Amino acid sequence: MLDAQLTGYPHIDFNRHQNRVYIHGKFAEQDIIEGEYIVFETFKTVDPETHTDVYNDLFVKEYLTQAIKQQWGANLIKFEGVQLPGGVTLNGRQLYDDATQEMLRLEDKLRNTYELPVDFFVG
Repeated sequence: MLDAQLTGYPHIDFNRHQNRVYIHGKFAEQDIIEGEYIVFETFKTVDPETHTDVYNDLFVKEYLTQAIKQQWGANLIKFEGVQLPGGVTLNGRQLYDDATQEMLRLEDKLRNTYELPVDFFVG
Protein backbone atom coordinates (compact mmCIF):
# COMPACT_ATOMS: atom_id res chain seq x y z
CA MET A 1 0.00 0.00 0.00
CA LEU A 2 2.82 2.38 0.78
CA ASP A 3 4.44 1.75 -2.61
CA ALA A 4 1.17 2.65 -4.32
CA GLN A 5 1.06 5.99 -2.48
CA LEU A 6 4.72 6.94 -2.78
CA THR A 7 6.09 6.62 -6.29
CA GLY A 8 9.69 7.52 -6.97
CA TYR A 9 11.30 9.45 -4.15
CA PRO A 10 11.28 9.30 -1.23
CA HIS A 11 12.10 5.63 -1.35
CA ILE A 12 11.28 3.78 1.88
CA ASP A 13 12.94 0.57 3.10
CA PHE A 14 12.09 -1.44 6.19
CA ASN A 15 14.54 -3.89 7.72
CA ARG A 16 12.54 -6.20 9.94
CA HIS A 17 15.60 -7.77 11.53
CA GLN A 18 16.81 -4.40 12.79
CA ASN A 19 13.29 -2.94 13.22
CA ARG A 20 14.33 0.20 11.34
CA VAL A 21 12.73 2.29 8.60
CA TYR A 22 15.03 4.02 6.12
CA ILE A 23 13.69 6.99 4.13
CA HIS A 24 15.82 7.90 1.10
CA GLY A 25 15.13 11.30 -0.41
CA LYS A 26 16.47 14.79 -0.86
CA PHE A 27 15.24 17.89 0.92
CA ALA A 28 16.69 20.16 -1.77
CA GLU A 29 14.57 18.57 -4.52
CA GLN A 30 11.38 18.65 -2.43
CA ASP A 31 11.26 14.83 -2.19
CA ILE A 32 10.80 15.24 1.53
CA ILE A 33 8.97 18.38 2.60
CA GLU A 34 9.34 19.63 6.15
CA GLY A 35 6.07 19.58 8.05
CA GLU A 36 4.44 16.76 6.07
CA TYR A 37 3.71 13.37 7.59
CA ILE A 38 4.45 9.80 6.61
CA VAL A 39 2.22 7.32 8.42
CA PHE A 40 3.10 3.64 8.86
CA GLU A 41 0.93 0.74 9.89
CA THR A 42 3.25 -1.86 11.38
CA PHE A 43 3.00 -5.30 12.90
CA LYS A 44 5.60 -6.82 15.18
CA THR A 45 6.10 -10.41 16.24
CA VAL A 46 6.04 -10.65 20.02
CA ASP A 47 8.22 -13.16 21.86
CA PRO A 48 6.06 -14.83 24.54
CA GLU A 49 9.15 -15.69 26.59
CA THR A 50 9.91 -12.03 27.27
CA HIS A 51 6.36 -10.61 27.00
CA THR A 52 4.33 -13.12 29.01
CA ASP A 53 1.23 -10.90 28.97
CA VAL A 54 0.34 -12.35 25.53
CA TYR A 55 -1.13 -15.27 27.48
CA ASN A 56 -3.48 -12.82 29.18
CA ASP A 57 -5.25 -12.08 25.88
CA LEU A 58 -9.03 -12.48 26.14
CA PHE A 59 -9.32 -14.40 22.85
CA VAL A 60 -6.65 -16.90 23.93
CA LYS A 61 -8.42 -17.44 27.26
CA GLU A 62 -11.82 -17.98 25.63
CA TYR A 63 -10.43 -20.37 23.00
CA LEU A 64 -8.45 -22.36 25.57
CA THR A 65 -11.53 -22.65 27.80
CA GLN A 66 -13.53 -24.10 24.91
CA ALA A 67 -10.69 -26.47 23.95
CA ILE A 68 -10.59 -27.83 27.51
CA LYS A 69 -14.40 -28.10 27.54
CA GLN A 70 -14.28 -30.00 24.23
CA GLN A 71 -11.65 -32.43 25.58
CA TRP A 72 -13.61 -32.92 28.78
CA GLY A 73 -16.74 -33.63 26.75
CA ALA A 74 -14.82 -36.13 24.58
CA ASN A 75 -13.67 -37.91 27.76
CA LEU A 76 -17.21 -37.96 29.20
CA ILE A 77 -18.75 -39.38 26.00
CA LYS A 78 -17.47 -42.78 27.16
CA PHE A 79 -19.74 -42.53 30.21
CA GLU A 80 -22.83 -41.24 28.39
CA GLY A 81 -26.01 -41.77 30.39
CA VAL A 82 -24.30 -42.79 33.64
CA GLN A 83 -26.27 -41.51 36.60
CA LEU A 84 -24.28 -40.00 39.45
CA PRO A 85 -25.35 -39.91 43.09
CA GLY A 86 -27.95 -37.19 43.48
CA GLY A 87 -29.64 -37.96 40.15
CA VAL A 88 -27.26 -36.07 37.84
CA THR A 89 -26.76 -37.74 34.46
CA LEU A 90 -23.53 -37.28 32.50
CA ASN A 91 -23.98 -35.82 29.02
CA GLY A 92 -20.55 -35.61 27.40
CA ARG A 93 -21.98 -35.33 23.89
CA GLN A 94 -23.70 -32.05 24.76
CA LEU A 95 -20.52 -30.60 26.31
CA TYR A 96 -18.51 -31.65 23.26
CA ASP A 97 -21.01 -30.20 20.76
CA ASP A 98 -21.35 -26.91 22.68
CA ALA A 99 -17.58 -26.45 22.83
CA THR A 100 -17.18 -27.28 19.13
CA GLN A 101 -19.82 -24.72 18.14
CA GLU A 102 -18.25 -22.07 20.37
CA MET A 103 -14.78 -22.77 18.93
CA LEU A 104 -16.15 -22.35 15.41
CA ARG A 105 -17.73 -19.04 16.44
CA LEU A 106 -14.43 -17.84 17.95
CA GLU A 107 -12.48 -18.87 14.82
CA ASP A 108 -14.99 -16.99 12.66
CA LYS A 109 -14.62 -13.94 14.92
CA LEU A 110 -10.84 -14.21 14.59
CA ARG A 111 -11.05 -14.25 10.78
CA ASN A 112 -13.55 -11.41 10.54
CA THR A 113 -12.04 -9.14 13.20
CA TYR A 114 -8.28 -9.60 13.22
CA GLU A 115 -7.31 -11.04 9.84
CA LEU A 116 -6.29 -8.76 7.00
CA PRO A 117 -8.24 -9.06 3.73
CA VAL A 118 -6.80 -11.24 1.00
CA ASP A 119 -4.63 -9.30 -1.45
CA PHE A 120 -5.31 -9.86 -5.14
CA PHE A 121 -2.46 -10.25 -7.58
CA VAL A 122 -2.93 -8.62 -10.94
CA GLY A 123 -0.67 -9.21 -13.88
